[in-house]
This record gives sequence, structure tokens and C-alpha cells, in this order.
Amino acid sequence: MTVRSLFWPREAAQDVHLVPGVVGPRLDHLLHIEDTLGNRRADNPQAGVTVSFRENFVAGAAGTAGVTVNGTTGEVTVTAPLSASPRLLDFLVVATVREGASTFTTHKRFHIHSSITRMWLTPDTLTVHQGVRRNRFTLLAEFADGLFGDLTAWCPETSPSGADRTFVRLSGSVSPAIVWTTSAAATTGVASATGLLTGAANTGNATITATLPAPFSISAPGTAKATGPWNTPVTLTLIDGPGFGALADSVNVLILPDGFTAADRAGFEKLARGIVTRLRKRRRTRPYDLLKDKFNYCMAWVESAQAGINAREVTRRSNASGTRAEARETDTAVPAGGAAAAVHIAAPSTPATNDLFLLNEPDSAFAYSLGERPAAERFSEMRVAVPHPSRFDEQDFDDFLGALRDPAGTTVGGNWVRGGKDEDRILMLVHTRRNGGGNRHRSPSGRTIGMTTDDEDHHRIEDATGGLGKNLLPDTIPTVHLDAWTTAAHELGHSMALQDEYGGGGALPATRVASLASVPNVQPRSTLLTGGNLDADKVKWRWPRLRRAGVLDAQPADLGGSVYRVMLEAGHANQFVVGDVVRFRRRPLVSAPAPSDRFIVTSVADPEMELEALTAAVFTVADFPAGSLLICPVRAPDPDPATRVFGDDLELLHTTVRARINATRNPLNAADGAPANQPCTGAGLPTPTPATNFAAGTVPSPPRFSSWIVGLYENGVIFDCDVYRPTGICIMRRQQFGPPGAPDQAYQFCPVCRYAMVDLLDPTQHGRIDIDYGPRYPT
Repeated sequence: MTVRSLFWPREAAQDVHLVPGVVGPRLDHLLHIEDTLGNRRADNPQAGVTVSFRENFVAGAAGTAGVTVNGTTGEVTVTAPLSASPRLLDFLVVATVREGASTFTTHKRFHIHSSITRMWLTPDTLTVHQGVRRNRFTLLAEFADGLFGDLTAWCPETSPSGADRTFVRLSGSVSPAIVWTTSAAATTGVASATGLLTGAANTGNATITATLPAPFSISAPGTAKATGPWNTPVTLTLIDGPGFGALADSVNVLILPDGFTAADRAGFEKLARGIVTRLRKRRRTRPYDLLKDKFNYCMAWVESAQAGINAREVTRRSNASGTRAEARETDTAVPAGGAAAAVHIAAPSTPATNDLFLLNEPDSAFAYSLGERPAAERFSEMRVAVPHPSRFDEQDFDDFLGALRDPAGTTVGGNWVRGGKDEDRILMLVHTRRNGGGNRHRSPSGRTIGMTTDDEDHHRIEDATGGLGKNLLPDTIPTVHLDAWTTAAHELGHSMALQDEYGGGGALPATRVASLASVPNVQPRSTLLTGGNLDADKVKWRWPRLRRAGVLDAQPADLGGSVYRVMLEAGHANQFVVGDVVRFRRRPLVSAPAPSDRFIVTSVADPEMELEALTAAVFTVADFPAGSLLICPVRAPDPDPATRVFGDDLELLHTTVRARINATRNPLNAADGAPANQPCTGAGLPTPTPATNFAAGTVPSPPRFSSWIVGLYENGVIFDCDVYRPTGICIMRRQQFGPPGAPDQAYQFCPVCRYAMVDLLDPTQHGRIDIDYGPRYPT
């Protein structure tokens, strides 16, 4: 078998709205087949693979007149007259791909309207950078039933070849129905088929017009405002940290604004500084406070022409206060009933009663958006904050980043471009109080973190001038909300290799297992099995608790007679005292081989120490180069320290907890008495997740809450099953809590996440985090 899955690239999954007189795109030109031999468009599959399409209504049944679907190409044709009310309002086309006995399906939804009332471009004025690679207006329409649709989906995303039908066309035509024109190509050009803009100048305006010709004869004009190229230098401001001279040796976080106008600059800068201050000082997001001197926090000011965010979901008005109201997103994905449940034959709504809208878009600098256009099959959650797919290009963004400079005029932005050492530490602060965010992977590498400013559950909207849709009302800029600060902590944790510790559905695919090998805080079940049994001896976070740790400046020197000289980085040796029992360990933490045998510290004179081996085992100094660690583990009570008989090293995972998992062969969230290796119960686990896999009266105490016990708990990497996390609660699972009406409080990083972050950035802080863990350690 070669077929793996089906996918709609970029925006091709979104719903299409049709009226009599048009033909939809060929779905076999939009649908792609993921194949082990190379991805293929559905009109050109590999040998032995067949593709077909069908409507999910009964063709010719009452109410379906005027709508037909081509079973070979997936084209939907709409002709007049449509059925009298009730009639077909929306339906799915089911795409089926077969290879041998294997069948793959996906869906695309179509909405049918009697006519278009009006259409318009949004934003009404759009900033176009000189030399921009990707930018275009969104074309919205209102139909006779008062519903809204995105007619940009009628246009191809790239210029079509002569045989392509990746667009909506008029009946009898082979060209895109929407035609784009410009009044001043020397200022801003436009591709006639796609609407993609060409930034020809760095100043001036051009009128861009989208036209639906006869028999519709509707036009929608908008203003393209030319500005300078994306690589125009912008000067950074240091919020806090060791400074621009230490960029090479620091973790450098870049905070950018989106949707903040000139009048909002002070508010953005205050918000950015407030988030940084909390990360550097508050214990709730430890270890950021302990690592503060390892982080540079910088910001750059980029003005947006209009305030707000692109709210791309369908929103439903939740109150009716004249021309202004509140609106919330409403899910439009295929319901649990699947294809059979997603067809509507009913009376069309009337404009007077319709409360569903697509909101107009603001002209913001980086075009950040919440969610995606309505689609039968969603790619993301409704409140994921990501760049607008039609108004953002990765290379344009790299051009901007690469031109960033420090106050002395030195170009330093290469740290954040794709491939730069801080490529995954870009925090985009977006001007909306609607709760949302997201950590987005760039291609082929890097991340951007989208963050909103508050945790409100709605948008504020108002009628646009001339009845052309609904606009977002600009939000006030709040003081630093707990959600913004803890979201920054969570999302920046990903840049230090941490993964999410919440579920989301289904089992971890086997194809994801290898990618988690270097992740410190989640572990696939398949790597924890011995003879088919869950084996806690294989848990990756069986790391020793550490009183002290320092970084080697060079490999140890063998002085003979089991004595070794060790040079640590400046200041690191001062933690240690004569008599400490220590080991050497390599980094990185997760893939490091086992630590060395024990040594005892015999002298300390920073940065130099001398050690004596406590065993006769062969010690190879070359095994521990510069950058390795000298660690002093926390031990169980020493049987006879006078004769150098020392207690065992204590692990983050307590021996009694490990023994319980091995005795039951179940994670800690399983019920006491459950059968060994019970089927996954990870769906719908509570947060915090208590450790229930203990007989009555035997739950370790301390800690105060069983969810603090380090062990194995189901859920992680957005999957419910076949993957485990270390504790029942961590900021990588959820950031905050609080009863209704009371102030929210922040969760904390679990001991395993703290350990991994400190080990990566500043191992000298191991002792500090162990002081916090000690009172929670089972006894």
C-alpha cells in the first residue's frame, strides 16, 4: 500500500458558496493524496489508485433541483431554477480514494444560495509592501438569505495552467468567474485570476477591483496602499536581560506587535514589559525566574494601520444592542454523524433573523488571525492564532526579521530567521482581548507564538458603513492578564523541547514515536514495554535529584592514583564542598548515556576542583568533554559515611511509585484493581489528574495532592492514548485555574519540566529547583 492520507492544501478545504449560473472547482484538482511514492494531485493518482466523488443527498430528490455533482471530477453545477422552499441549503461532497482493499475519504461542503446581494473587499484599505511575495484582499459576499460567504475561495491560490479548473467559473466558461484589476499597476499590480498583489512601488495608492461579470455585473473596489519593502530596518529595544552584546550566549526572545496602531504603541510596550517582568520575577512560572540572566527579551515596534485581529470563523451574535453587539465563534465542522448528518434541505433564513456573520478583516502588520474559514474538516481549533494564509509569506517574514538591528545599528535579526539559533522564540502579541493563541511551526524550521491579550470569550462588533458586513470594535489594551503571562511561559517551553501534556483524541500514531525520542516530558507507550507489559524501569525521567551541578570547561585531567582535576565554568565550582559525592554526566539530558561511577570532592578552588574515584571502575576522561556536567545527586540516608558507604541516589520518580506501576502494569491515572495493561482510559481525564492507581490508604503523602506525584499519566502531544506525561498537572497541560467569580491562579511547571529546562540552560540552578521539590517528594 502506498496511500497514507488525503489532504486539501492551504485553503482548499474551506466551504464554497454557489449560486445559479456557476460551476464549482474540480475537486480532483484541489484534493491531494499523500503517498509513500510522492504526493499526487487527485486527478493524477499512482497506478492502482482510484478517485471518485459523490453528493451526500439523494440526487433528484425533492428540494435538490438545480444542483448536480460530477462523480469523476467533483465539480458542482448550479442552475436555475432552484427548488421552491424547502430546498437544498448545504451539503457535502464525499471524496473517496481506493487502493486495493483500503479506502480513504474526505469531505468538502457547499452552500447554495439563490443570488448575491452585494460583495466587498476587506480590509477596505490594505497595506502592500514593495516586493511582497504574497498578499491579497479577501472578497466577502452577502447572499439573498442574509448569509455571508468568502468568495476568495472562488479564485485559485496560484495562477492556473490552461487545463486547471481550481476555481469557480461561469457556466459555459473555462476562466475564473472573478476578474481582478488595478487602477495603477506601477504602484500595485494584481493578478487577474488570483487577486495576488504585486508591490511595485513604496508609496502611493491603487484601486483594486474584483468583478463578477454579466449576468451578475457586481464589482467590489478596495484601496491598496503601497509602503516600503519588508527588509526595511527596524530597531530593537531591550526589555531586560544581559544585553545585545550577549546575544550569542543568551536565549533571545523577540516580542512583536500585531494589530496595534500608532496610538496603541505605549500600551503594547507596557504589556510586553509586564509579561517579561512576571516571567523574570514570579515563582509561579519557575524556572524562568531562576534563568532570568540567560534570557534576553527584546521588542520591535511595527505599526498596524488598523487595530485588531482577523477573526476568520463564522461568528454568532450573542446579543442585540442596535448596531453594536457581541459575537462568538460557532463550530461548523462535520458533526459526529459524519457525512450523512451534514446536509440541510429546509426553508432559507431571512436577513432579518440571521445572526451569523463573517467579520471584516483589519489591515494589521502581520495579518494574524483567529481560526480558519468554515470547513467540513477542520485543521485547527477555532481560537488558534496564526497568520492569514493569503496575507503572509515566510520569506517576507524572514526579510523583516533579518533586517532587525540593535540600537547601535548592528544587524542582529539573523538570530530569529529560519535557521537562526533563536528561530523558535518569536512571540507575536496580538491586539484582541478574545482568548486565543498558538505555537506555529514554520517551514522547514522555526516557530512563532501567537498570543492574545486577555481571556474574554467574545468579540465586540458593529455594523460597517454602507451595510458592508460587520467590523470588529477595537479592544482596549488590558493590564497584563494571568493568561497572557502563563501562555508565554507555556509556549516558550516548547522552544526548550517541551511538549504539550494534554490529550485531544485518539492514540499516538506510530509515525510520531521517533520524533519524541528527544522530548523530556512525554514518552510513547511503545518505548515502555517489556514483553508486552508496561515497565516503569524504562521511564525516561528516572533522573537523579540534584543538590548541585556545574558545567565542565574542559574534559577532566587524570592526575594518577584515582585522582582527577576538573575545571568548571567560572563560578560553578563554588557550589561544591569537600566531601560531596559526585558523578559526571553528558548532555543533552534525554539522550545522555548513564552517568559515571561515583567520585568524592577532595578540594575546591574555583574554577578548579579535585576528585577521588570511589570505585575501581575504569574511567575514560574523553567520555566527558567540555559542556558535560559534574552532578551531586540527592541521596538516601548513608549507611556508613565514615567508611564511604553512601546511600542510593534518589530519582525524580520515587522507587515506591515505580514499584506500583510495575506491580499493576498501569499508569497512575488507572483505577486501583484495574486489570494489568488495561485499555487506555485517557479520553476526558480531569485536570488536575489524580493518581488513582493506589490501594486505599496507600497514596503517597507528601505530596499534598496526588496529581503532583511524578510517575506516568495518560495524555500528551494532543493524543489521549499510547503516550504518557510525568505528573497529573503541569503548566504544559493547563496554565490556570480558579472557581467561578474568584481570581484565577496559575499552575506551575512540574518537577520534570523544570529539571529539563534548567539542565538545558543553567544546570547550576538544579539545587534551587530541588529545594522546591523536596517537600513534595513521597516518603
